[in-house]
Amino acid sequence: MLTSVAVSSLILGLGVNYAAGQSSFEYIVVGSGPGGGPLAVDLAKAGHSVLLLEAGSDLSDDPLYQDINKATAASNDPRTRWDFFVKHSDDPERELKYKHMTWRTTNGSFYVGLDPPEGAEQLGIYYPRAATLGGCAMHNAAVLHLPSDENWNYIAGITGDESWKASEMKKIFEEIENCHYLENGTAGHGFSGYLDSNQDHGAWLSNATDGTALLKSIAELSGSVENSTGSAISEAELKTLVNRDINGPEPDRDQLTGVFGMATHTDAAGHRFSPANYIRRAFEENPDLPLVVELNAYLTNIEWDQLSDFEPPSVMSINYAAGPSAYKADPRHDPSQNTTTVFKWVAKELIIAGGAFNTPQILKLNGIGPVEELKKHNITVVSDLPGVGENLGDNYEGGVLSLAAKPLVGFGDRYVVQLKTSASQGNRDIFLWPLNSGFEGFWPGYPDNYGSNVLTIPFVHMDPRSSNEGSVTLRSADPFEPPEINFRFFGNDSDKDLQAMLEAVKFAQKVKDLLPGNSSFTPFDELHPCTGDGSDCTDEAIKEYLKLQAYSHHASGTCAIGNVSDLMSVLDSRFRVKGVNRLRVVDASVFPKPPGAFPVLPTFMISKKAAKDILEDYGKW
Repeated sequence: MLTSVAVSSLILGLGVNYAAGQSSFEYIVVGSGPGGGPLAVDLAKAGHSVLLLEAGSDLSDDPLYQDINKATAASNDPRTRWDFFVKHSDDPERELKYKHMTWRTTNGSFYVGLDPPEGAEQLGIYYPRAATLGGCAMHNAAVLHLPSDENWNYIAGITGDESWKASEMKKIFEEIENCHYLENGTAGHGFSGYLDSNQDHGAWLSNATDGTALLKSIAELSGSVENSTGSAISEAELKTLVNRDINGPEPDRDQLTGVFGMATHTDAAGHRFSPANYIRRAFEENPDLPLVVELNAYLTNIEWDQLSDFEPPSVMSINYAAGPSAYKADPRHDPSQNTTTVFKWVAKELIIAGGAFNTPQILKLNGIGPVEELKKHNITVVSDLPGVGENLGDNYEGGVLSLAAKPLVGFGDRYVVQLKTSASQGNRDIFLWPLNSGFEGFWPGYPDNYGSNVLTIPFVHMDPRSSNEGSVTLRSADPFEPPEINFRFFGNDSDKDLQAMLEAVKFAQKVKDLLPGNSSFTPFDELHPCTGDGSDCTDEAIKEYLKLQAYSHHASGTCAIGNVSDLMSVLDSRFRVKGVNRLRVVDASVFPKPPGAFPVLPTFMISKKAAKDILEDYGKW
C-alpha cells in the first residue's frame, strides 16, 4: 500500500518527498482512475515529468479491494466512498416514489425508503463514487465489455477524425490488453499490454446443481444452443457457452446474442487489476520513472495566462488542497480539519480525469462553462462553453428479484446473457446476469439481505434513446461542495427504452417458468417488479415500475467530444478543451453517448488514445 504522498519515494525507500521539492511538472493529471492513471504512467514512460493527483488514499493491497466478489463491500467502504445524491427527473413527486430514496435524519444517520422520520432531510438517489488510487476500477464489478463498433464510429463521424473508428480503437484494445483466458495469439486480443483480463472457465459446472438447471433454462430461452429442450443440453455444451468470448473479433459481434463468459479486469490469479497496479508495476520496472503520485490531493483552482490578446487563455499553474477527506462528499469529511494549499506550475498541459461529476465541476469553477451559470456564482468567464455539465447520460438498469422455494445450492459463477429486443436499433441491447443475492440498485448500506433463497436477474439496457438529457450544475463556488446532478431519465423517445426493458423483465420471468418442476426450488415468489406469480402484473404496470425504480452507476457525457463547430461540444477529437490552451479531459465525461454496457474498458482505451494524441502533438510518439 502506498502511504507517502510521493509513490516513488516509498518504493525507493529514500524517505524523500519529491512532490514537495518539485515546483513544476510538464504534465499534471488530476484523477487516477482508468482515464488518468494509465495516462500519467504512459506520459512518464515517454520521459516527461508528471504529477498525478489523487483525492483519496491507496488501498490496492487491501484484500477487500483485491477480490472482485467483494465489490459491494468495497463500494460501501467509507475509506474510499464519495456519497453523491442525484435526481432522476425534475418532478418532485416522481422522485418521492423512488423506493430507495435517501434521507438524512435529525441524528445524522441515513434513512432509506418512502416513509422518512419527522425532520429528515431529503438527500436524493444514492450514487457512490470511489476516491482512491485506481478510481472506480477499485470498487466496481470489474466487467470488461467492448462497446459496439457504432459507439466508436459515431465519434469518428461527428468529429471527422478517423482515428476514432472502431477498427483503430480495436488496435488500442489489443495494445493495452494482457489476456489470461485465451490462447496466446488469439485474434482480436492482446497478450503483452498492461490491462489484465480474465474470465471464469466454467469449472463450477461439475459441482453446480441449481446453477446448472438455471443455466440450462437461460441457454434454451436465449437460443444459445439448438437443442429443443433445456434437459437436452449437455454439460459440455454449457461449458462451451460460459467460455464464449464476449469481446471477440467476429464481424457481427455486436449482433451476437445468448450466453457468454463474463470478462473482468483481473489478473491470472483472479485478483482485481486497476490503474493502481499499473502505477506500482511501472515503478517496479523503473524506479527512476519521472512520475510523482500525490495522494489525498484535491484540485481547487487553475491559474490562467491571459496576457496575450491574440491567443486563448492558457493553463499556467494549479492549486490543490493537501489533506484527507477534503471533499464534502467524503463521509469522513470534517469541516474543522485543516488542509494545506499547494501550488504547482504546469509546463506543458493539465489533464483533468475526475469523472463525469467532478470534471465539469472543476471546469466550471475555473471559468469554463455556460456563461449565465458562471455569472450566477460570480465566477470569471474564461471560455463560454454551454455544453460543460450538459449531456449527462447513463445506461438504464433494472432487474427481476424473486425468492425460491428453498435456498439455492451450487449456484455457480459469473456469466452473461445478451439479448436483442424488438426495440433494438440493430445491435444487442440488453446485458443481464443471474445472481444469488439481492441487487436492486444503490443506497447507503445496499443491498437488502434476502437470504440464500434469493434469485436476482439484473440487466443493463445499452444504447438508450432517452439518455443524455441530464446535467451537472454548481450549487456554489465552493470547490469542496458536490454539484447538483439530475439525470432526467426517460425523457424524449423513452417508449422504446421502456419496451426494451420490459422484454428483459419478461425474459427473466420466463427463465423461472422453464425450470423443471422437480428442481425443488420452484415455485418462485417474485417480489419485484411484479408480486407473487406475476399474473396480475400488466405490461404497463411493469413499465411504470421500471420508469420509477430504474437505477444506474456509469455516468458519462458531461464534457463531450464533438465537432468543434457544435456549440454544445466541449472537446475536440484530441481531448482538448475548446477556447483555452494546454487543457484536456480524459475520462468517461468525454463520451457523447454511453459507451456499451460498462464504461471502464472504453475509458482504459481512451486513456491510451489520449497518450498517443498528446505525445504526437509534441512530436514524441
